[in-house]
Amino acid sequence: MSQNLPSPRRPASETVHNEASEIGSLVQAGSIEELHFHQAPRREVVPRLLPGVTGNFTGRTRELTELDRLLEHRAAAAGTASVCVLSGMPGVGKTVLAVWWGHLAATRFPHGQLYVDLQGFHASRVPLEPGEVLHLFLSALGVEPHRIPVAVEEKVQLYRSLLNERRVLVVLDNAASTDQITPLLPGASSCTTVVTSRRRLSGLVADRGARSLAIRAFDERESGELMARYLGSRQVEREHEACSELVELCGGLPLALGIVAAQARIYNSALRELVDDLRAEHDRLSAMDLEDGESVGVSVAFSLSYSKLQPDQARFFRLVGLSPGPEFSPQVAASLAGVSLQRARSLLRSLSDHNLIEEVAPRRYRMHDLIKLFARNQADEREHPQARRQAIHRLLDFLLVNATAADRILTPHRTRIEVSAPEAEVPQVRMDGYDQAIAWLESEYACLIGALSKAAETGFYRHTWQLAWTLGVFFDRRGHAVDRRRTGEWALTAAQSLGDRQAEALVRASIGSAHSRVNEFGKAVDELGRALAIFQNLGLTLHEADTLLSLAIVDEESDRYEAAKVHLHRALTLYRAHGERFGEAHALENLGWSHAHLGEYPEAIETCDAAVEIFRELGDPDGEADTLDSLGYVYARLDRHEEALAHYHRALALWQGLGNRYDEADVLTRIGDSHAGLGDSDGAREAWIRALAIFDELSQPDAELLRARLAS
Repeated sequence: MSQNLPSPRRPASETVHNEASEIGSLVQAGSIEELHFHQAPRREVVPRLLPGVTGNFTGRTRELTELDRLLEHRAAAAGTASVCVLSGMPGVGKTVLAVWWGHLAATRFPHGQLYVDLQGFHASRVPLEPGEVLHLFLSALGVEPHRIPVAVEEKVQLYRSLLNERRVLVVLDNAASTDQITPLLPGASSCTTVVTSRRRLSGLVADRGARSLAIRAFDERESGELMARYLGSRQVEREHEACSELVELCGGLPLALGIVAAQARIYNSALRELVDDLRAEHDRLSAMDLEDGESVGVSVAFSLSYSKLQPDQARFFRLVGLSPGPEFSPQVAASLAGVSLQRARSLLRSLSDHNLIEEVAPRRYRMHDLIKLFARNQADEREHPQARRQAIHRLLDFLLVNATAADRILTPHRTRIEVSAPEAEVPQVRMDGYDQAIAWLESEYACLIGALSKAAETGFYRHTWQLAWTLGVFFDRRGHAVDRRRTGEWALTAAQSLGDRQAEALVRASIGSAHSRVNEFGKAVDELGRALAIFQNLGLTLHEADTLLSLAIVDEESDRYEAAKVHLHRALTLYRAHGERFGEAHALENLGWSHAHLGEYPEAIETCDAAVEIFRELGDPDGEADTLDSLGYVYARLDRHEEALAHYHRALALWQGLGNRYDEADVLTRIGDSHAGLGDSDGAREAWIRALAIFDELSQPDAELLRARLAS
C-alpha cells in the first residue's frame, strides 16, 4: 500500500474525554481534592545525549569553576532557570568545554542531559529550527512520535512540562541567535542550560539573566600542557622555544594545536621542523582573504596537516567533506569517495590520527565545522565539478538502495515503485529486522534530509522523488510529518521537472497523507484527489485503490463515515481484482470502523471478522490487533462487554508481543471501561492503573485524563 496509514482507532484520550467535562466540574466543586489518587509508579526516560569526550582535554580551570558556580546559583535562586553562554572565536574549544563539564557534572543531573548541535555557523547547512530540536528532545524524553505536537508553541509547552521538577542539563551548541534558542530554554529552575556560540548573545543575557563567559585562547602554559598530552612532557620541555613559537603560530587555539601536535606524533617530527613549515604557510595564508570567522592560526594548522596526507588520503578527505550531515558513517564515507568499505575504514583511522576527524561514537564520525569548510574548499579547488557530482550521485545511490531495503522491512506489503538502479555497487547496511531498520534510518536521518535537499538543488530529480517517497512511512512512524511535507514539496518539483505523471501522483498522495497526519484535512483531500485523478487517467488501479483508502481514512477522521464507505467499497473492488489481500484487509477493517460509527453494528462485525481472518492468513499481528480492538469497541457499544473483553484481551496479547507499549495502554483503558460496564469496579481500576503506569512511563498526556478518572 502506497500510504500504509494505520486505521484510526479510538485513542485513550477519546475514552476518557467523554467524562472530562464532568470531572472538571467535580474538581471545581471540591469533590475531587487529589487528582494523584491511585497514581502508578513512574519510570521516567533518562536521556543521555552528550557526545563522547576527548582524552586530551586540559586547562580551563577558571571556566570549569565558573560553570560549577552556575549550579550554586541555581540552588540559591529558586524559581530562576540557570543559563550560561560560552562565547568565543571558532576553534577555541567551546563545545569541548561544554561537553567535558557536562560529563563531570552528570551526577548532578540525575534526570539526564540533552544535547544538540544547532548548526548556527555551518558552511553547508542552515541552522536548525526550534521545532526540529524540540522534536528531537521530546523523543529523547520518551514521548511517542505520534504524540508529539506539530505546532511549535505546543511542543514548547509539552517540553517545559516534562522538564518541570526534573534536574536536566541542556546543552545548546553552536547557536546562531537568541531567537533560535529561546524556545529551547527550560522553564524549570531545576534545569541548567549551557549555550555555545561565536556571538555573545547579549539579548539572552539581558532578557533571561544568562551568565556570559568569554572563552579565550590558551596561554602558553595551557598550550604546553595540551602539547604534552600528545607528545609527552620531555619533548615539550626539550623543545620549549619551538613549542612557544608553535603556540604563537596557532593563535593558542586548541583545535589548531591538537592538529599540529598530531603531526609531530605521527611523523616523529622535531618541533623546530614544524615551526619552519608553519611559518612558511602562515606567511602565505596571511596574504589571503579567509572565510568569515576563520583565523590564520587554524588555517595554518589545517593546511599543514593536509599537505602531509598521502594523495589517496587527501582525496578521501576532500570528498568526505561533502557529507551533508553533521555526522557520517563509514558507509557514507565509502560512497562519497568511491572506495571499498574496508578501505574507507582504514582511511578514516588515518584522518582520525591526524585529528582531522573525530570518532564521536562507534562507527560514527564528525568533522569540526571549520575542518569541513576547509575540506570543501579543497574539493572545489582540486576536484573537477563532474567528480564532485559523481560523489553526490554515489551517496544518493547508497541512501536510496538502503532506505528501500529498510522500507521493505518496515512495510513488507507496501505497493512498490521501480527504484533507479545504482551506477555501481554500493555498501549494504545489515538490517536483520525492524529494530535495525529503524535504527539505521534514525542514525542517518540528518544525512538523508541533507542529501534530499542537495539532490533537489543539483538536479538529481529521480533520486529526489524516489527517496522522499520511500521515506514516507518512516516519517509517519517517527512523527516527522513536517519533514514529510517539506521533502514532499521537493519531490513534487522534481517529478514535475521530469514530466513523470505517475511519480507526481505518488508524491501528491504522500503529501496528502502528511497533511492528514497534522489534521489539515482540506489540504489532504485536495492532494489525494489530484493523485487519484492522475492514477485513474493512467489506469493504475492498484495505486488508485491505495489512494481511495487514504481518502477514506481522512473521511473517518473528519467524521464523514458515509463518504468513507463509498471510497472503501470502490477500493475493495480494486484490491480484490488484483488479488491484493493486504489492501483488502485494511479496507475491510476501515469499513467496519465506519459501520460502527454509523450504528451499523452487524455490518461492522461482519467486515471486521473478515479482516481478522485475512490478517491472520498474512501473518500480520499488528493489523489483526487493530481489527480485534475495533471489534471490542463494537461489542462495547452493544453493551456486550464480555465479548468486548475477549476481543480486547486478544488484541492486548498481540500488542504485548510486538512491544507496542502505547497501544497496549490504549486497549487496557478500554478493558477498564468494559469492566466498569459490567459493574466490576475492581477490574476497571486494575486495568486503568496498568494503563496509567504505561502512559506515565511514556510521558503521554493521556495519563492526566486517566488519572482524573481514577480519582473520580
